[in-house]
Amino acid sequence: MNKGIQHALQLGACGLVLACTACKQDNVEAPVETDGLGEAALPVTESDNNAASTGESLSRQVADAVADLADRAGIAADAIAVTEARTVNWGSGAVGCPKEGMNYTQAIVPGVLLLLEADGRIYRYHGRSGGKLFHCPDERAEAPAYGQGEEFM
Repeated sequence: MNKGIQHALQLGACGLVLACTACKQDNVEAPVETDGLGEAALPVTESDNNAASTGESLSRQVADAVADLADRAGIAADAIAVTEARTVNWGSGAVGCPKEGMNYTQAIVPGVLLLLEADGRIYRYHGRSGGKLFHCPDERAEAPAYGQGEEFM
């Protein structure tokens, strides 16, 4: 291989390692996503991703979403019914709820689709596996990338 090309590849690899290392520093806060209504959703952490396949994590996600809807709608949590809860694969980093004008990673993202019913209305909650679910308004909601995933409740 030409020494000039080899040197350029080595410099590029070093730059990539430095860029990735800078992103992983402990003193840098993860970007905060919003739920579409101006409320912040918690960033996904490594421990969330490690717990993604456990029933405990899924139950926590559902319980947190029910609590969020109870606060949002001003109703008791026991007045909310889970009508659908399943693992899915989203088609991008938008996890089925893209915001106009935003760019998202174009990759399959393992996640959760949750439909809650309260006062005769269905509320959609989307999110990544192990991450905090957020309310997704009907006008922004998209179907999962393929299939309907596995029902867990």
